[in-house]
Amino acid sequence: MDRRDFLKLTSCAGMSLMAPAAFAGRDLSAGRVGMHAEAHTGQFFMLFNAGGGWDPTSFCDPKGSNGPNDPDPMNHYEKSMIGQAGNLRFPMEFPDPNNPDVGVGTGVIPAFFEEHYQDLLVINGIDMETNGHDQGSRNLWSGRLSEGHPTMGAYLAGTYNSALPMSFLAFGGFSYTAGVAPQSRASNIDALETLAYPTRASAGDENSTYLSSRALELVEEAQWHRDQALMAGQGLPKINHSMSTLFESRSGSSELKRLTEYLPPREERSGGLRGQVEVAIAAYRAGISVAANISAGGFDTHGDHDARQIPSLENLLDAMSYARQLSQEFGIGDKVTLMAGSDFGRTPGYNDGNGKDHWSISSMIMMGGDIQGNRVIGKTTEGHRAYGINTDLSVDEREDAPLKIKPSHIHSAIRNRYALGADNELAQMFPLDNTEELPIFG
Repeated sequence: MDRRDFLKLTSCAGMSLMAPAAFAGRDLSAGRVGMHAEAHTGQFFMLFNAGGGWDPTSFCDPKGSNGPNDPDPMNHYEKSMIGQAGNLRFPMEFPDPNNPDVGVGTGVIPAFFEEHYQDLLVINGIDMETNGHDQGSRNLWSGRLSEGHPTMGAYLAGTYNSALPMSFLAFGGFSYTAGVAPQSRASNIDALETLAYPTRASAGDENSTYLSSRALELVEEAQWHRDQALMAGQGLPKINHSMSTLFESRSGSSELKRLTEYLPPREERSGGLRGQVEVAIAAYRAGISVAANISAGGFDTHGDHDARQIPSLENLLDAMSYARQLSQEFGIGDKVTLMAGSDFGRTPGYNDGNGKDHWSISSMIMMGGDIQGNRVIGKTTEGHRAYGINTDLSVDEREDAPLKIKPSHIHSAIRNRYALGADNELAQMFPLDNTEELPIFG
């Protein structure tokens, strides 16, 4: 972290003395009634993290091999197996090198592109500038290799409304907030219901309250007066802010109750990534969330690459498809924006263990919301090296092309599109390194 960033971050310790709304605590003098944050009805961002390093050549940036006699195949599927829907290309099938008659995968990858190509934006040839997991994940989601900048979900939550009970919902992945928005972990749906009904012995039984309704009112009133006294006697900004956050979370059970109302019935709930999607969509429909990290693993395939990478990709794309399906069914398809990326890519060709190692060139895919689909930005060589890019998004195939797509370009475009651009106080606190603007969203 450089000195400038350090000074900016240390100033955050007194953020309750600063003006930005992203850090504003609630006004205890107003009393508990009516203090909840206004419901969020704007854009909702679902950020899908493929932890470990996915292989773009296995789905959105296909290469293939030159046949069974290719001495150094990029992939085990042949180039003739590459299909196309609109402007998007993808592998149609994946032979199993250990059992060619069976194959790998269940067809989710081609089905995903064929169903959603009109909604999909693919960005290929992203230079992640590293092949380290922590650095790559940080660069992908914060736009910077160096530490200290918030993840995209927290940045967006801090921009729209950080006072919501679950403004930034995180299931894993890079989730550092830099203090711009509180982070909510929600891997256990049953635990959410318990938090929503803390006065019940059983969350699903409204008659199982520990106290009578009148006793609960008295407890609430006493709690409020105690909060007032504690806040009045505390002058240190950092502790004051922490207390405010605690009191805010304590007063948010009614919003959590709304969340449980939007969840599927217990017997119909999904597990895994689909379960994360259900919670995230419910949180947005309840008006208590701005952004959610959806976290998937299984992509660090140093051995037996195809048999492990393809099912992991299928799992991720299935979750994205499910998120798109739910958002359309609930009439919020134009409000729910999906973005997916990974630490980095995988090496061209295979190692001695039939796996692929770390490679700094990667891709991102986006869909939903107001994303203009059926588009591919960026390009890579047959050896999966990034071509350059011009500021009008045309490809620069010169070997010495001065400009390559980096995560900072994507973050800059997202900030300009969804987060007030340079006018956002958070942009001034957490500047990006790029000097070029790429019109990724038009």
